[in-house]
Amino acid sequence: MICNTGIGLIPTVDGQVEWFSEKGLYDGLFLMSDERTGSYWNHMTGESVHGPLAGQRLEVENVLHSTVAQVLAEDPETLFAWSNHESALTRIERGGTLDGLLRRIRGLPEIFPATLGEEDGRRDRMEMGIGIWTESNARYYAMEMVQTSDNAILDDFDGERVLIYYDPTAYSLAAHFTDADRVWWEEDVLRFSTGEYIEKGVRFDSDGNRVEMERPLQVYTRWYGFSLTFPETEIYGEGDGG
Repeated sequence: MICNTGIGLIPTVDGQVEWFSEKGLYDGLFLMSDERTGSYWNHMTGESVHGPLAGQRLEVENVLHSTVAQVLAEDPETLFAWSNHESALTRIERGGTLDGLLRRIRGLPEIFPATLGEEDGRRDRMEMGIGIWTESNARYYAMEMVQTSDNAILDDFDGERVLIYYDPTAYSLAAHFTDADRVWWEEDVLRFSTGEYIEKGVRFDSDGNRVEMERPLQVYTRWYGFSLTFPETEIYGEGDGG
């Protein structure tokens, strides 16, 4: 399992490359702090919420859940490090599911709830789902809703057609834009009415050539985290949410 956590390099608003690490909690989510200024940053929106750079915003890119199998399918020359220690994530690689692991985590550690603001009670706090957003809109898709829709939903969001689907290679929900008006599964291959298909997390055109996915901003997370970050979010299947 490939995980992004702890510390890393990302560009700041002034173009410099900075070191970031987890330094705090807010609304039950980790805040990242840059080592140069000590400012705190929301890892979803890229906005600095406290410190010398408060109010500034990073250019946000998606951090997607993935696995070694999926990374190698995208680029067989990729190098990776592997530990002999069998963690819960290693067991997922041997046949479990990330969703199954996360479903067993039914509550937040004691320190987390103390940082939560007023929660949105429309969904269960610990429910897993995927949220997508633009500058003007946000929408949340519950895992349960995707599963009951044959693990794939076509939706119109902010003027574009978007596909929300369960990726059996990454064991998580994912989203990308499409022109298709219908999708269906053939075992673990997701096929499109346009002739394209997704296999092992990689998108191919009708001739079998790999093509890049155009994705909305998205995060696979629990309901409380997305709804507290985007308090006006729509919910797919409820009201105006699709």
